[in-house]
Amino acid sequence: MARGTRRMSAAALIRDVILGGQDGLVNVLGLVLGMAAATGDGRLVITAGLAGMLAEGIAMAGVAFTASGAERDAGRELRLRLDRERASRAAARGGASLEDLRRQGVEPGTLAAVAEAIAAERAALEDEIDALQQAAAPMRETRPIRSALVVGLSTVAGSSIPIIPFVFLAVPAAAWGALIAAGLVLVVAGIERARLTAGNPLRAAAEMLAIGLVSALAGYLIGQILRVPVA
Repeated sequence: MARGTRRMSAAALIRDVILGGQDGLVNVLGLVLGMAAATGDGRLVITAGLAGMLAEGIAMAGVAFTASGAERDAGRELRLRLDRERASRAAARGGASLEDLRRQGVEPGTLAAVAEAIAAERAALEDEIDALQQAAAPMRETRPIRSALVVGLSTVAGSSIPIIPFVFLAVPAAAWGALIAAGLVLVVAGIERARLTAGNPLRAAAEMLAIGLVSALAGYLIGQILRVPVA
């Protein structure tokens, strides 16, 4: 059980990293490409990108904090309800039945066989409820503050990817560099997401890449529409 809990915690951690990283990367990618198309000024692009990175990181950390807290509370309530159900059903199926048999004068050997069958049924019920807990409520077992930090830092890390090329390259080359770097990261993230969810890696990678490209195109088109005229 402890091993299963560790696996769930690790999956939740990776989920948080992908969630924050993807969100930051996609949003800031569209932002910097839009600014690049609109202004052609690398300094403005970097400034806008950094502002977007910080705002997105703070916002995503806040969302993760409240969401993970709500998930944990819901998970605790579900586990308590299932535990009560387990105790109630076990008592009803176990003690009462054996006591009735004893009062009826059933032979000890038969009582032992019945007790063994009841114990096996009880164990099966516990396994069933444990499986339900894991399937219906794979909640984050980490503290909300930890989830907020992971998502926030992942968002900042993802947001930095489309910004970095503009620090070292001219705007036209940097725009292509940001697009290519973001695309590669999204493909890797999609493959990792598929591994966690037992999905199709190619499909997941294509979905992540498509989201990034749509964001990039939207930002670029807005930049072109609002392009600053050259004096």
